[in-house]
Amino acid sequence: MSYTKLRTLNSVMNEVYNRISQNKPFDKNLKPYKKSYIDEVLEYFEDREDYEKCQILSDFINSRFNHVTNFLK
Repeated sequence: MSYTKLRTLNSVMNEVYNRISQNKPFDKNLKPYKKSYIDEVLEYFEDREDYEKCQILSDFINSRFNHVTNFLK
Protein backbone atom coordinates (compact mmCIF):
# COMPACT_ATOMS: atom_id res chain seq x y z
CA MET A 1 0.00 0.00 0.00
CA SER A 2 1.34 3.38 -0.99
CA TYR A 3 0.70 6.61 0.87
CA THR A 4 1.09 10.04 -0.61
CA LYS A 5 1.60 13.11 1.43
CA LEU A 6 -0.34 16.16 0.38
CA ARG A 7 1.74 19.29 0.69
CA THR A 8 -0.06 22.57 0.99
CA LEU A 9 1.33 25.96 0.12
CA ASN A 10 1.50 26.79 3.80
CA SER A 11 3.59 23.72 4.60
CA VAL A 12 6.00 24.42 1.74
CA MET A 13 6.49 28.05 2.75
CA ASN A 14 7.01 27.13 6.38
CA GLU A 15 9.51 24.46 5.39
CA VAL A 16 11.53 27.01 3.43
CA TYR A 17 11.37 29.46 6.31
CA ASN A 18 12.48 26.81 8.83
CA ARG A 19 15.45 25.79 6.72
CA ILE A 20 16.53 29.40 6.22
CA SER A 21 16.14 30.20 9.92
CA GLN A 22 18.44 27.23 10.66
CA ASN A 23 21.06 28.72 8.29
CA LYS A 24 20.43 26.15 5.59
CA PRO A 25 20.22 28.12 2.31
CA PHE A 26 19.32 25.04 0.29
CA ASP A 27 16.43 22.58 -0.03
CA LYS A 28 16.37 18.88 0.82
CA ASN A 29 18.05 18.06 -2.51
CA LEU A 30 20.89 20.46 -1.68
CA LYS A 31 19.85 22.96 -4.35
CA PRO A 32 20.34 26.56 -3.21
CA TYR A 33 17.27 28.73 -3.02
CA LYS A 34 16.99 31.38 -5.71
CA LYS A 35 16.43 34.96 -4.72
CA SER A 36 13.17 35.07 -6.65
CA TYR A 37 11.86 32.06 -4.74
CA ILE A 38 12.78 33.56 -1.37
CA ASP A 39 11.05 36.76 -2.45
CA GLU A 40 7.89 34.73 -3.09
CA VAL A 41 8.14 33.23 0.39
CA LEU A 42 8.64 36.71 1.84
CA GLU A 43 5.58 37.99 -0.01
CA TYR A 44 3.55 35.03 1.24
CA PHE A 45 4.36 35.85 4.86
CA GLU A 46 3.71 39.55 4.27
CA ASP A 47 0.22 38.66 3.07
CA ARG A 48 -0.26 36.57 6.21
CA GLU A 49 1.06 39.49 8.30
CA ASP A 50 3.68 37.34 9.98
CA TYR A 51 6.28 40.08 10.24
CA GLU A 52 8.77 38.26 12.45
CA LYS A 53 9.33 35.73 9.70
CA CYS A 54 9.48 38.53 7.14
CA GLN A 55 12.29 40.20 9.06
CA ILE A 56 14.33 37.00 9.22
CA LEU A 57 13.83 36.35 5.52
CA SER A 58 14.67 39.93 4.64
CA ASP A 59 17.88 39.80 6.69
CA PHE A 60 18.81 36.54 4.98
CA ILE A 61 18.24 38.04 1.53
CA ASN A 62 20.32 41.10 2.39
CA SER A 63 23.23 39.08 3.72
CA ARG A 64 23.16 36.25 1.18
CA PHE A 65 22.77 38.29 -1.99
CA ASN A 66 24.97 41.22 -1.06
CA HIS A 67 27.80 40.96 -3.56
CA VAL A 68 30.06 43.44 -1.84
CA THR A 69 30.37 41.59 1.46
CA ASN A 70 30.22 38.09 0.02
CA PHE A 71 33.24 38.68 -2.17
CA LEU A 72 35.25 39.89 0.79
CA LYS A 73 34.87 36.69 2.79
